Amino acid sequence: MTGGPNEVWSYGEEAYGILQDHLLLRERLRPYLTQLSEDAHRTGAPPMRPLLFDFPDDEHAWTVDDQFLLGPDLLVAPVYEAGARTRRVYLPSGARWLDPATGRVTEGGTTLEADAPLERVPVFVREGADIAPLLH
Repeated sequence: MTGGPNEVWSYGEEAYGILQDHLLLRERLRPYLTQLSEDAHRTGAPPMRPLLFDFPDDEHAWTVDDQFLLGPDLLVAPVYEAGARTRRVYLPSGARWLDPATGRVTEGGTTLEADAPLERVPVFVREGADIAPLLH
């Protein structure tokens, strides 16, 4: 192996498998990300945005500062606490949300405790969005 100390293979076997899965996910999401870029160019809508951007009528969405939407259909809840394997996630009201890891659909306006194993960032897909199959 060659390259700098920050290449995906330089963090060990366990990390390599996780990072490889994330890189493959990024490739599966490429059409969605391309569309978000085109929308940003055309309308000015940011690809990465606060929950309130798409849910302005949800007062609680205005207070969430540790999650974000990637476009209108993908809610991302990064884990900020070292060693944490769960985290609280608020799902905005006005939509139902699919957890692609479990297949469970939850009504918006709900806060839940999401699993956050080392190999997966908690993400939720707006029900009916075309990107759900890409996340598997």
